[in-house]
Amino acid sequence: MVQRIAFILPHFRMGGAEQVILRLLTSLDRSRFQPALILQSRDGALLDQIPADVRVLDLAGARASRAVFGLARILRRERFDLTYTATNAGNLLALAALRLSGTKTRAVISEHTPLNGFLGQVGARNLRVALMRALYPSASALVAPLPQIGEEHRTLLGAKVPRFTCLPNPVVDALAELTAPKGRLTRLVSVGRLAPEKRFDLMIDAFSLAHARNPDLRLTIHGEGPCRAELEAQISAYGLKGAVSLPGLNRDIPAALADADMFLCTSRLEGLGNAIIEAMAAGLPVLSVDCPYGPPHLLEDGESGALVRSDAPEDIAAEILAMTADPARRQTYRQRGQAMAARYQLGASIRAHETLFSLACQ
Repeated sequence: MVQRIAFILPHFRMGGAEQVILRLLTSLDRSRFQPALILQSRDGALLDQIPADVRVLDLAGARASRAVFGLARILRRERFDLTYTATNAGNLLALAALRLSGTKTRAVISEHTPLNGFLGQVGARNLRVALMRALYPSASALVAPLPQIGEEHRTLLGAKVPRFTCLPNPVVDALAELTAPKGRLTRLVSVGRLAPEKRFDLMIDAFSLAHARNPDLRLTIHGEGPCRAELEAQISAYGLKGAVSLPGLNRDIPAALADADMFLCTSRLEGLGNAIIEAMAAGLPVLSVDCPYGPPHLLEDGESGALVRSDAPEDIAAEILAMTADPARRQTYRQRGQAMAARYQLGASIRAHETLFSLACQ
């Protein structure tokens, strides 16, 4: 019997969780699963990539307090076999709506952001935690890309935590062929939403120091978001308009990575780091600050990439300059990085998700 699965998100903008769901919508075995997409607000750059056979429903941009009733009506009408959510707010919305709907639809909830870091920044933290403790136990399964996120939920929820499964994100289709190491490294790249948690301001601070010592360096940050104006002003203040570019959203990330020499990450936290995996698959050496929890896992505590234990711009700049002068080290990172990226290839991840969905529906 084909299982009907509703994937529920606030929107379909460019982001790690959204791209995971897009991969699932595209790649699930249609002889076993019929996916639908329910959006709180029908907006986002990924909308035009949704497969033609995936029905899209929306809640007309309603706030959570009203969206829960609209979602409950949809779930009562559609009688899906399973719902899948990929954000903390989405998890709470779906579980509350399922309770209101009175249906027997099962729920798989997932979390792609370190819980401790997220709860430290969210408003009404105590209310959020209370809702998690009240609603999360009704889920059939909790999914995350790293075991540390599962441990955070066990600490918070205790014996009421749903059954936890660690699943690899479906990130890459294939690994690029590694070429001979380049003698000089000049083109730095990063990818992500221009938002505070990505700390691109820190990246630009560090780059300005490295660029002062090596004027050949160039930095391109692909992405869009609320911090664009501040970052543009920072670039202008440093006099780096010819060296740092913000080209906006890029729908061909593999091509952007193929045109670069090294990938940078300065995030405050990363539930995994899909962009880091994409860079590793493309054969780029990666330099990242140490943050919960993805970078130290993906970079194997510095064995598969440069892991900077400091948030000081001068320390990040020093590591950038050290990498530019060490092609042998970069080649080691490229080789080990591709071995890590192979764990997140599409086929194996999709099969793991399909197994979980089948079990959750039993």
